[in-house]
Amino acid sequence: MNLLKFVVVLVPLLLISGCGESDQKVRIKGIVFSDDKPLEGASIAFVGNGGGTISSATSNDKGEFSMRASPGKNKVAVSKIDMSSAPPPDPNADQSMPTEAEYAKMMKSAPKPLVAERFTDPDKSGIVIDVSEGMDVIDINVTSK
Repeated sequence: MNLLKFVVVLVPLLLISGCGESDQKVRIKGIVFSDDKPLEGASIAFVGNGGGTISSATSNDKGEFSMRASPGKNKVAVSKIDMSSAPPPDPNADQSMPTEAEYAKMMKSAPKPLVAERFTDPDKSGIVIDVSEGMDVIDINVTSK
């Protein structure tokens, strides 16, 4: 009977203690721009704690995003590709390695990046945001070239 009391009392306490936002991350909001226009559907990643934590979000139709990121300096990466030119996946396609000619053809029809390549790598983007509690909405500016 004591075991039953232990389980009835301890299990709910463990479940409650595991819930909530105890990871010390901070809620932030921002807008991402490319070439001075809001960038819809962009992937935004914040890398904090020297690479120990990664937070990510996708921007809405106004370029707005919201996430919880680690406090302190975060390196930022932004990416977006144009999926409109990508051919639909073929579930019956041969899964073997393509020939050089097939690879060249695949690369010509591959989705095109809409953000300059340097911004897709947090170590090369040059964007560092110092995240802190209560900070204002942040603007992130990237370019397409």
